[in-house]
Amino acid sequence: MCCGVLEWLSSDDDSLVLYDCQEGKPKRTLYSKKYGVDLIRYTHAANTVVYSSNKIDDTIRYLSLHDNKYIRYFPGHNKRVTSLSMSPVDDTFISGSLDKTIRLWDLRSPNCQGLMHLQGKPVCSFDPEGLIFAAGINSEMVKLYDLRSFDKGPFATFKLQYERTCEWTGLKFSNDGKLILLATNGGALRILDAFKGAVLHSFGGYNNGKAVTLEASFTPDSQFVMIGSEDGKIHVWNAESGMKVALLDGKHTGPITCLQFNPKFMTFASLSHCPTMFLALVVTPELREFLAQARGGAVRLIKVAIQDEQLVLGAFREPEQSWDQDYDHLLLPLLDNQEPSYFLYRLDSHNALGYEWIFISWSPDESPVKQKMLYAATRATVKKEFGGGHVKYELFGTIEEDVCLLGYQHHVMSCSGPAPLTMAEQELQRIKITEGRVKQVKAEISMDIKQTLQGLSFPLQESAKRALNLLSQKCINYIQLRLDIEKETIELVHSNPTNIRELPRRVPKDTPRYHLFLYKHCHEGDQLDSIVFIYSMPGYSCSIKERMLYSSCKSRLLDEVEKDYHLEIARKLEIDDGNELTEEFLYDEVHPKQHAHKQAFAKPRGPAGKRGHKRLIRGTGDAIPDS
Repeated sequence: MCCGVLEWLSSDDDSLVLYDCQEGKPKRTLYSKKYGVDLIRYTHAANTVVYSSNKIDDTIRYLSLHDNKYIRYFPGHNKRVTSLSMSPVDDTFISGSLDKTIRLWDLRSPNCQGLMHLQGKPVCSFDPEGLIFAAGINSEMVKLYDLRSFDKGPFATFKLQYERTCEWTGLKFSNDGKLILLATNGGALRILDAFKGAVLHSFGGYNNGKAVTLEASFTPDSQFVMIGSEDGKIHVWNAESGMKVALLDGKHTGPITCLQFNPKFMTFASLSHCPTMFLALVVTPELREFLAQARGGAVRLIKVAIQDEQLVLGAFREPEQSWDQDYDHLLLPLLDNQEPSYFLYRLDSHNALGYEWIFISWSPDESPVKQKMLYAATRATVKKEFGGGHVKYELFGTIEEDVCLLGYQHHVMSCSGPAPLTMAEQELQRIKITEGRVKQVKAEISMDIKQTLQGLSFPLQESAKRALNLLSQKCINYIQLRLDIEKETIELVHSNPTNIRELPRRVPKDTPRYHLFLYKHCHEGDQLDSIVFIYSMPGYSCSIKERMLYSSCKSRLLDEVEKDYHLEIARKLEIDDGNELTEEFLYDEVHPKQHAHKQAFAKPRGPAGKRGHKRLIRGTGDAIPDS
């Protein structure tokens, strides 16, 4: 289980071991001797995990790694937990057990939020959007459930041919949501079409004669499938063609039972029953000594290559002229179009540590997949061995034009110059300056590289773009959009004038649609024009592919509408039936009622029983009358 920088592993000795992903070394060990530890998953909160137990009971535990204290327990399963999947979007997670149940949980409550009794042993997982989860049941069928209405049963069931020789041990979605991977304790893997349930490929040819549970994984780009084997090797197939493309030797002496990809770096980790991890290759002592001497400035260029599973010195060049005159003359002849490599090129400038260097990662497109993956896994090791403080710029290239002197200069200009503004940001900047709201506008565009797919983006057709521009100018009051699944575009259905009474009739009863409606109304004496976005999905009468594509495209469409067309969405609605769109419903959604009840102080009751006679208190200056 990996968060990118650190990786937690569960062990047979009831321990949780923390590894540094860049160094491949253990940093910390926690123990769960009383309860045991099996499956472990990171949550969205920092330094917290959930894991399944394999001693005393089968309770799932929520652990703080910071102080090694339990935050919450999740009891319910009465047999071993075989599947544990965290939602990619919130604090929901699901678990499958040998007790033939799948349970839905929320980290904020110890109580089970949903329970499904099944006819066989399940494996389960969330899709990348966190809207759907899949359950593989009894090694013969896959059922897809909508998380919002899973109690109504699956909206799709894929029946597969039953394999008597093996059982399903794992289920995963690809990061693009289009494929489902089924792992078994035999010698075969299957890839399914996530929309149709058809078996696209069956992979075999790896050793697993002892029926060990071997974990299989997609690569982050969903292009390859990987699995370990009983003999300690890692097999790689192309997910589209089904062809085996690589066989990696991680030097494991036992079966590889765990294989996980790093979500931040282009690396993966494999784990066997023996304490060996395939994270990076070893730097030879000769290369380490040469790098230490080269930092002094006697060398202009260093080439680092991989030979016999080790990082070695490939070549070096001494300075002849200035750094820019030497650059192409020394570097380009050393580029090999069939083999990746690393280059360290010394500049003539200095920093506090000495000479500044350029770190160049060369990975040509024609090089074998295995070589690319080995170099990607060792990039951090090379940089750390040389000393990251000496590196001024990092350059990556697949063709000569990327890493030549001109390519380097373009890279420097892009790093030193301000980030470019989009058309929407330029317009927003002009508005803010004109209105005097700010004295200085800084535009910062940050790019966060994620390995999970955040949604599909279909382009808008020209007619749809024109309609959105007219809506932003309030020339029209209604737009209906549809997805053209074949062309992968968003088309305009119509933009006919529509009042609020006609709005329910605009919603089709047999197909999904996107709607944008200019809701004109009066609120607290003010006349308002509010844009309402409506996503209509008429129950389960639509195909699975339509449901998933409309759900995935929605967020990207809203981003484009708000940023590029300056339409401020007052409310986003999701409906099953157009009859829900009454005037009262829209008003309540756009202006939700505020319930702010102030708790009144309750006067405490007096003591029970008789309280005696009331006492008379004499005021100042009052005389007591005679009795």
